[in-house]
Amino acid sequence: MHTLAERFVLTDALSQNQPDARSSPSSSRTVKTFRGTLARLGIGGIEDLLFELPLRYEDETRLVPIGALVGGQTGMIQATIELTDVRYAPRRQLVCRVSDGTGFLNLRFFHFQSSQREALQRGNLIRAFGTRREGQLGPEFIHPRYQVFRTEPLPPLRDRLTPVYTKRKGMGSRRFARLVETALAFLRKGELELIDRIPRELTDNWTQSTLLDALENIHQPPPEASTEQLSEWLTPFRQRLALEELLAHALSLRKIRSEWIAARSYPLTIELSELDHFIASLPWPLTSAQFRVWQEIARDLERPIPMLRLLQGDVGSGKTVLAALTAFVTVRNQGQAAVMAPTELLVNQHARTFHEWLSPHGVPVRSLHARLTRKGRREVLQELASGLPCVVLGTQSLFQGDVEFPKLMSIIIDEQHRFGVEQRLHLSDKGPQRPHQLIMTATPIPRTLAMSLYAGLDQSRIDELPPGRIPVTTVALPEIRRAELVTRLRSLCQSGQQVFWVCPRVEDTEGSNGRAVETAFGELRAACPDLRLGMIHGRMESTDRQRIIEDFQCSRLDILVATTIIEVGVDIPRANVMVIDGAERLGLLQLHQLRGRIGRGTQGGQCLLIYGPLSPEARARLDILRKTTDGFVIAERDLEIRGPGEVWGTRQSGGLAFRIADLFRDRELLARIPNAVQLLEVAYPESVEPLIHRWLGANLRYGQA
Repeated sequence: MHTLAERFVLTDALSQNQPDARSSPSSSRTVKTFRGTLARLGIGGIEDLLFELPLRYEDETRLVPIGALVGGQTGMIQATIELTDVRYAPRRQLVCRVSDGTGFLNLRFFHFQSSQREALQRGNLIRAFGTRREGQLGPEFIHPRYQVFRTEPLPPLRDRLTPVYTKRKGMGSRRFARLVETALAFLRKGELELIDRIPRELTDNWTQSTLLDALENIHQPPPEASTEQLSEWLTPFRQRLALEELLAHALSLRKIRSEWIAARSYPLTIELSELDHFIASLPWPLTSAQFRVWQEIARDLERPIPMLRLLQGDVGSGKTVLAALTAFVTVRNQGQAAVMAPTELLVNQHARTFHEWLSPHGVPVRSLHARLTRKGRREVLQELASGLPCVVLGTQSLFQGDVEFPKLMSIIIDEQHRFGVEQRLHLSDKGPQRPHQLIMTATPIPRTLAMSLYAGLDQSRIDELPPGRIPVTTVALPEIRRAELVTRLRSLCQSGQQVFWVCPRVEDTEGSNGRAVETAFGELRAACPDLRLGMIHGRMESTDRQRIIEDFQCSRLDILVATTIIEVGVDIPRANVMVIDGAERLGLLQLHQLRGRIGRGTQGGQCLLIYGPLSPEARARLDILRKTTDGFVIAERDLEIRGPGEVWGTRQSGGLAFRIADLFRDRELLARIPNAVQLLEVAYPESVEPLIHRWLGANLRYGQA
């Protein structure tokens, strides 16, 4: 076995000029059988197998005396079986008592077969791996992994740490680990190939590790890499894989961008006099940031190359105005503009706004929503199919099979991270030519992340709020002050204020944390019988939700109790107070989005966070929220606290998901990627396509959405 130092500098003897790793130099029956096994299990090949990294490791390389095990400690014991019995208190279970001279331990099994009981005979030797806990009969392992031996000598212990993998359908971690061991053994013998596509001048300076070396060390770490040091010890090997994945991602975005530029779209003509007249009719003047971003969008629309632009703007910054300008120009060019939003609430909100702004200028506005009658829907579909120049709004209904857009010239996607990439592709495929795309999000994205995830998109930021906007005041209150808060809110409502009361769940369930909407609604109704209360959540019919929202908008309700369904799409300037009940249960950006529902008028808003027991992470989230209302600052801090996660769309179905790289943890690598991409494209062009295929395969098309 190699020492740590030796294993750190192992080199991959495989040639850079060998064929791709998906083709084997060996036609042996064993290798063919192995490939067939992978295919039957739904594993695409050795790369798909080996790039599935362990979740954690377990140490089966050394024995721990039973007497030395402490509560909560995990380890491997070797002992003699003293007694095996079936007990029935409190439920049927198999209990095996073992001893090694330093102490005794019970092995308990709630699910067992008669063959197990027969094998666990008194006097046999046993090795068992588990976590020590205190039971009714003393220290115990529950459902440990074990081997029983009738004679000595016993086989040697493992010489590598044991990897634990994510369970797949029909396949546990142990079987997956055996497949990985087999694949690595074939690679060492040269019966399978895994080409190292990264030139040494990159890896020597950055990670000092080759591809095969990295995979061996990650999947089979030596016991010298202690649990305490493991994360640090594995860093260069994990970075080697992250480097390759980040390079493949960057190369794919370069390729997508060049293909996008080569596609044809509709060059739109912008009549300045018409546009100026429309802008002058808006309820407020454009901010300098809105005007700057509109100039960027307008330049894109006038070109025969399809626009692909990401528009970021904090909550309340005025993104909808830019969507309306894009739609206005599209319809003036006799085209159709599709506006896709994630919820019926947001579709209805946009429909009212677009009607108010666009209809006086002769721009037809249509929407496909749940409240349309069958006849009404048929009429809208007929208008769209006839090529009527108009703006049409909807949710996923826009890309259903019966919706036709013969003149689809622009697509505006609001809250893009809430849509799967497949959905956006279906919509863009409906036009005869590739339409212009404006992709909007109120979820601020840190610059390092945006430049990586959206490197194929042009990017615009609205970094200025409308004038006169007063920042929202945020206060955190412990659960014990709930009654005091209710009394205060009752007084506010009696003076004409309206209040959002947000809860993380619909109903109480056993073992759940955080107050439920139905519980809060009942408590508030009992405490404030003279106030008018409404309640909405995602399980209600959309028509009922919309009716209650309209009652709130028209001041027929004092308090609206809701789930986080109001995170987007509810714009009620008169509601300037929000209570978030169980704030410790929600993410930082979600809290910021909810807070953005208030303070949208000329009065300052108040956001009151009720919290229960706080973890250190939850305390940090609430502290950040109290100190700043800047969404981009919040996004950076959120990234520091918990990493990219799903909020950025990195794990969306069909998306360009990162399997190994972490855009926050690997930010130093990320900064070097542009130079590495240039080196590969100029000096090693033969590696570009294989790298993209290795990491992305058929997913490359998703970058076009």
